[in-house]
Amino acid sequence: MMPVVSALAPGEIQVWCARVNEAAVASAIGLLNENERARMERMRLGIARHEFVVGRAILRVLAGAATACGPREVTIGVSEHGKPRVEGVEFSVAHSHGLVALALCREAAVGVDVEWVAREIEALEIARSTFAPGEVKRIEEAAEGVERARAFFAVWTRKEAMVKAHGQGLTIPLESFEAPEGDAEQAVELVVKGEARKMYVRGVDAGDGFAAALAVAAEGLKLRKEEPAGEALRKMLAA
Repeated sequence: MMPVVSALAPGEIQVWCARVNEAAVASAIGLLNENERARMERMRLGIARHEFVVGRAILRVLAGAATACGPREVTIGVSEHGKPRVEGVEFSVAHSHGLVALALCREAAVGVDVEWVAREIEALEIARSTFAPGEVKRIEEAAEGVERARAFFAVWTRKEAMVKAHGQGLTIPLESFEAPEGDAEQAVELVVKGEARKMYVRGVDAGDGFAAALAVAAEGLKLRKEEPAGEALRKMLAA
C-alpha cells in the first residue's frame, strides 16, 4: 500500500526506512537538482551512489510535504558543522548496505543512524578504543560472533544518533558519554564543551540484519514509522 506522505503533525517524529532498488533510483534522479546530480556523477557506480540518490529524493519529498512546497523547490543548506538543513524542519539521514533511514520533526534537533550488522568487524577492539567503559563491558559480555556484533552496533547507532542530533557530529569524542541500553525512549545528558543537553534516545526496528536508533532533543514525541518498498517507493518518488 502506498504510504501517505503528509505534513509533520505537532509533536510527531516521522521515521522512514526504505530499501534501495533500481526502479526507485530511476524515479529519484528526477527530483535531484543540478548540484546533486553533479555529486551523483562524481560517485562511483554502486550501492553508495544509489543510497545517496534515493535518500536525497526521499528527503525532498518529505521536507516538501512538511514545508508546503514541491520536492524540487526544497532548499537544502548546510550548517556551520556541515550538517544538511532545511528551514522549518529538523531532519537526519543515514544509510547502510542498501537501506536508507530518514527522521524528521519540527520541535527539536533529531538524529538517526542505521548499520548493517551481518558483517565481520573487530567489535571488541574498536569498542575498547572508542566507547565509554560501561559500553565496553557490554561488548565484552556478549558472545563472540553475531551476538557481539549486535551488541556493538546497538551501542554505535545510539551514539551516532546522539551526536547527529547534537549537530557537531564526530567532533564529539564517543568515549565522553554512554549510550542507553534497550529500545524504549531514555534520557541521556550529553555534555559538550561544558554545555549539557538532554537527548531522548530509543532503538528503531529497521528489519533483520540491521541496527538502528533515534535521538531527539525533546521528550515524548510520538513516533510514526513508514517502510515504503518496491512499487510503493517508486511511486512515492515519481514526479
